Amino acid sequence: MLRLLTEKINDIPTQPALYWNNQTISYEEVGQKVARWMDYLAALLPTSEKTIGLMSQNSDEMYYVILALWSLEKDILFLNTHLSQDELLFQLHDAKVTFVVSEVKFHTTLSSISQIVLLDSRLLPSKSQQSDRLVEANNITSIMYTSGTTGKPKGVVQRFSNHQANVKSAQLNMGLTAKDCWACAVPLFHISGLSIVLRQLITGCSISLYPKFDAEQLTTDIVNERVTIASVVTYMLEKMITHVPTDAHYPPTFKTFLSGGGPVAKETLLTCRELELPVIQSYGMTETCSQVVALSANDALKKIGASGLPLHGMSLRIVDENNQRLPAKQTGEIQLKGPQVITHYLNETASHLAKWTSDGWFRTGDLGYLDEEGYLFVVSRLSELIISGGENIYPAEVEAVLKQHPALTEVAVVGESDDRWGQIPVAYVVANHSVKVEDLQQFASSKLAKYKQPKKVYLCDALPKTASGKLAKHRLLTKERDVFIRHDDTKSIINNS
Repeated sequence: MLRLLTEKINDIPTQPALYWNNQTISYEEVGQKVARWMDYLAALLPTSEKTIGLMSQNSDEMYYVILALWSLEKDILFLNTHLSQDELLFQLHDAKVTFVVSEVKFHTTLSSISQIVLLDSRLLPSKSQQSDRLVEANNITSIMYTSGTTGKPKGVVQRFSNHQANVKSAQLNMGLTAKDCWACAVPLFHISGLSIVLRQLITGCSISLYPKFDAEQLTTDIVNERVTIASVVTYMLEKMITHVPTDAHYPPTFKTFLSGGGPVAKETLLTCRELELPVIQSYGMTETCSQVVALSANDALKKIGASGLPLHGMSLRIVDENNQRLPAKQTGEIQLKGPQVITHYLNETASHLAKWTSDGWFRTGDLGYLDEEGYLFVVSRLSELIISGGENIYPAEVEAVLKQHPALTEVAVVGESDDRWGQIPVAYVVANHSVKVEDLQQFASSKLAKYKQPKKVYLCDALPKTASGKLAKHRLLTKERDVFIRHDDTKSIINNS
């Protein structure tokens, strides 16, 4: 079993490790459950299979399986449950993964492309036969795919050393201790969720895990002094502040919300101040194992729109197209260097290697600037990245799918503001013959996860170009877009579900 987990079992056996539904599970009980999962998985997974896929929504079983697989010295490929079969097939093939531990509900999707090990506690042995052999945390590896600007997914290889450095910076920034309880209502297959498990393994804090985001339940757990820290994205925070009981106040035991996915609106921050709700805003990515820049609650209203200051161990610079540092207030590419940053992608190509400069800086592709006090302001994330309900959508990936339709000659996907999701993907297309928007929507639904599917599709006679003939997407983000949309027989499909 993982030495980090064994240490907690020996040192704080009765302390709550996990809250799930109405259950409180101690570290000792977690150890017993993980040992049984280790027996079950060891009997079904060949020792030659180093990397194992995991596809599940948040559950106590998923939590135990993560710890069990790492204790068996397996690397874990975390699969997003919203992906289409084509998207899953690419990731499994690219990562050379044959076996996937999966919930029953995903059996149909996975059965033809992988060998499935059911994630079902009813199949576990009644007792564990595992030895007392300890597994060092240095063997922990997680793999998550991120599409990037090219549209072709890249396998992000996160080593324990990356996670450990990130946890250390979080400890120093937030005062994280074993007495804290971190609410996880974000997916464990995202770095925002998995990083909470790593923080627990290293610090001994407890986790309050939720199957999905429930503003009312999370508010109750905070008010009842169970939860001290909660990870949220912007739309979750906005929902939280509308669920405060009129006769209740957030207790002083609650330390902060950790918010990602873009700056929090001034109006929301003002409401949080009235409710005495601290909010730490952050900037990070899968390649940095979560947050690497943070804006303290005290600075939130002084630095509206800022992402914050680099955390412990992280160096940050803003450079021009010639890789030269820029002075304050000048916008350029954000580059990072530190132990939190991964060192490579799976199956590296020349384009992967180009993500690092010759002197070791990681090119984020994001544009931003530093003010005179060194605070980072992100101007655009990955140039065109769409963040919808906390999910990252890369336009190039959606465009690549739509371009497979025989009727389309040009495609541009951009993000449009949306009250519910923050942003939604919108497609502007040029067709070489008559095509119905409904057909395009159906085509996309068969190849893309639901959250990636364009919620609006506009037929155009042409798309805006620069003088050199390059696509000028920024013109589709202004009122000028109406010039390009066909208004005779165009329909837009809106599906916010």
